[in-house]
Amino acid sequence: MIHLFLAHFVADHGFTDNAKIRHYKGYKLFEHIIWSIFALLAFTFDTLLKSTKGVTVLLIMMIIHVAGDIIRTKIQNSKMKLHILELSELIIALILNFLVADLFVYSFISKEFAIYLLGMAVVTMAVTYVFKNFYPGDENYNDLDGISERLAFYVFFLGKSYWLAFLSLVLGFLYKLWKRERINIHTWWISPLSAIVITIIWKFLIF
Repeated sequence: MIHLFLAHFVADHGFTDNAKIRHYKGYKLFEHIIWSIFALLAFTFDTLLKSTKGVTVLLIMMIIHVAGDIIRTKIQNSKMKLHILELSELIIALILNFLVADLFVYSFISKEFAIYLLGMAVVTMAVTYVFKNFYPGDENYNDLDGISERLAFYVFFLGKSYWLAFLSLVLGFLYKLWKRERINIHTWWISPLSAIVITIIWKFLIF
């Protein structure tokens, strides 16, 4: 059961540009913190709020998460420190999740669906994080096309519509070929390849 870990991941990467969080100030930062708290609650409210242990772990996770958001803005100029912070929060979230994993057995979100959602987040947001922070390392890199093709492949492949899955990669390639003047090979082949690799891994995790 990975509900709390999933909630943390979604809070910092889902429906938000993780590379921009480090530059948030004032109201914008406060807005993100509120979103993060609601994201943490969305995946855990029906289980963790029913016991003292659950509430305690959830509050600790919220404090750590909010602290991480604030610290990001203080170390935004050090990529190494930012990556260490991100990794540290993921590890802490995983440990805290383990402490209350037994409670998630009764969650309205099944174990299989939680893993499915985590895979969806990894195949889209985790790959984008790599593009923005490591290779090509452009914080302003627009990966909407890549996210769409990876998500489509993931959904179709796990839904056993294999021809639609690979068709989505072909159409994604043709779209990028038509839309852009030159081919950025490092993202053009890494994006579909990562979609295939991550999806196959998740197929074994779920089934």
